[in-house]
Amino acid sequence: MTNIRLLTKDEIEVKVKSVSDRGILLLLYKTARTDMDVLDEIFGPENWQSDYKEIKGNLYAGIGVRDVNGVWVWKWDCGIESRSDGDGNEKKGEASDAFKRAGFKWGIGRELYTSPFIWVSSDVVELCQRGGKYYMKNPFERFYVSHIEYNDSREITKLTISGRGAREIWSNVKTKNQSTKTTETTKLYPSPDEFRDMLSFCNTLDEIRDLLNGQRDNPAVRDLVALATARKNELTTSADANTDTNTGTKPEAGPVDNATAMQQFIDENMGK
Repeated sequence: MTNIRLLTKDEIEVKVKSVSDRGILLLLYKTARTDMDVLDEIFGPENWQSDYKEIKGNLYAGIGVRDVNGVWVWKWDCGIESRSDGDGNEKKGEASDAFKRAGFKWGIGRELYTSPFIWVSSDVVELCQRGGKYYMKNPFERFYVSHIEYNDSREITKLTISGRGAREIWSNVKTKNQSTKTTETTKLYPSPDEFRDMLSFCNTLDEIRDLLNGQRDNPAVRDLVALATARKNELTTSADANTDTNTGTKPEAGPVDNATAMQQFIDENMGK
């Protein structure tokens, strides 16, 4: 099979994951359209296809690629239903998410999991408070990746995020000598308090795992693991409280998919 190339800066989207009084958390993501474009480019439009199936109430998407012998090779993953938007697009969002996750299985955009923690202080972005919650003052503010570099291990090493008017709002590239333009990469980590704020916006184990995954080298990783475990237990308790006492089953769209798997991830990947 052909190796999947790395995404360019123009193929990576930036979204606001959460807002607090101290600032905003930004996440890098890809769209399903990007997956399609990469599949067309690498394999050819006639050499890939997609399919969907439901397993135990979960929607799975599969991407099949035809190899040199004409055999179709499939990779599957399930998605998460979008939050309600009033127009009934939750299932559409779930299908798109499943397709993108299947794309990750093929390696499309997998490097996004190596993204640094992108925290932008309220000194840099304008926020407002309504009803006890904080929001972007300009709800239409958009951010984009203006620079990105990878190492030989396909990990993001240098990243710059810009906003309106090409103004840089976040970067892990620090200039040492402007005359020679030499640079060094600095990795920024959230404090435990900031990480706790971010966890409060996580409603699934996948979201907790993705957030925690970028903190392996954080000096305060043990504190972060404890916070992540507490959030996992909180969601588990919430799901248990909604269990049908007659059937013993939990809601199909419950917040916890597999608490044991989440704990295993913590034990195996985040140190003791």
